[in-house]
Amino acid sequence: MKRLMFAAGVLSLLAFGACKKDAQKAPENVKAGVLPDGSTLPGIISTQVELVANGTYYLDGKTYVQPGGDLVINAGVTVKGISKSTPAEASALVITRGGQIHADGTNGTIVFTSNNATPAVGDWGGIVILGNAPTNQSNPTIEGIDLPTLPPGVDVHYGGTTSGDNSGVLKYVRIEWAGANVSTNNELNSLTLGGVGSGTTIDHVQASYGRDDAFEFFGGTVNASYLVSLNTNDDILDFDHGYQGSVQYVLGIRRSGFTYNDANGIESDNEATGTCPALTPITNAQVSNATFIGGQNAAFAGTLNAGRLRRSTGYTITNSIFLGYNNGFAVEGACTAGTFTGNVVHAFSSLGTIPAGNETHLNGTDSNADIALVDPFAVGANFDPSETQHPGKGAIVGGNYWYLGWTAGL
Repeated sequence: MKRLMFAAGVLSLLAFGACKKDAQKAPENVKAGVLPDGSTLPGIISTQVELVANGTYYLDGKTYVQPGGDLVINAGVTVKGISKSTPAEASALVITRGGQIHADGTNGTIVFTSNNATPAVGDWGGIVILGNAPTNQSNPTIEGIDLPTLPPGVDVHYGGTTSGDNSGVLKYVRIEWAGANVSTNNELNSLTLGGVGSGTTIDHVQASYGRDDAFEFFGGTVNASYLVSLNTNDDILDFDHGYQGSVQYVLGIRRSGFTYNDANGIESDNEATGTCPALTPITNAQVSNATFIGGQNAAFAGTLNAGRLRRSTGYTITNSIFLGYNNGFAVEGACTAGTFTGNVVHAFSSLGTIPAGNETHLNGTDSNADIALVDPFAVGANFDPSETQHPGKGAIVGGNYWYLGWTAGL
């Protein structure tokens, strides 16, 4: 009987892969097994499902990894998001509370990208990971999901009491052409993290050409490192709802030819109302060794601040370099307070609120003249964002060009 059941399961997976474009994808609950190369991911994953190394797979609508489910993505896999007719329908991978993803591209970068021959910003939705770590909200639901369309039994609440919660691994991964604006303040980002715990591994992740934010953290305690954002539409790093973790080694790049909208390098809020005294846990991202690169001779249209800190947020920002935005740091609200030290900040128009213990440069014509990064505006092999005058600061420390070999488009 067990052999017959296993054979039936394998045949189900094979059939699923064969109809990736022609069949209407149902929220089928795939139990376990290896999904063949060329398959469409199922609507619901409830136990372990594995994608074969160097295979190509498709997201056609939402795929939800349920509690007890584990999506294992081997090195070299490409997952292509199929464009849908409305943002609410956007294809996306959603790891729900209690589900896991193990995507380790150490031996071959894993790429999530558009299925379109000519890709465009927002072709598909992105990756969402939800966990059981603390937030300052009461059992919130994640942004960017059209709740009436959820399959029966799928829960997109996030947060809990387990600081060390483990949602898996996202390592050496690129996310391209993602994001969806479902409605006002209801968006999918390239990578959305809701209540994700510190037992989760997030490192060496690039988000490129995304609609809305590159990386948004809604509460949680997950630490992230070696992040790259290229030409994202909105904020590069966005923190909300009591996020308390560290983010180290970040390279945020903006170039001409892309549309930016209310775009900051860093945006941080405690929560939407900015209640003072602040709700706890108070958002306090520890950001260090970041380099944010905007325009060379003028700020790009649609960009705002190197950083916007507001609505009673806390913050700890150290040893980072910011250049190419009109404004330095905007600190808003009576209960917004934190640590900002050892940073280097350029602005074209206004430095904003920057305390002693930081180096500042107001230069209306050349954002790198006083900071002297090697070549932060080049494209391709000559691109070099390392410092020449500020040892230990910025994303490149001690000659460690950690972004080489797995990123694209720099």
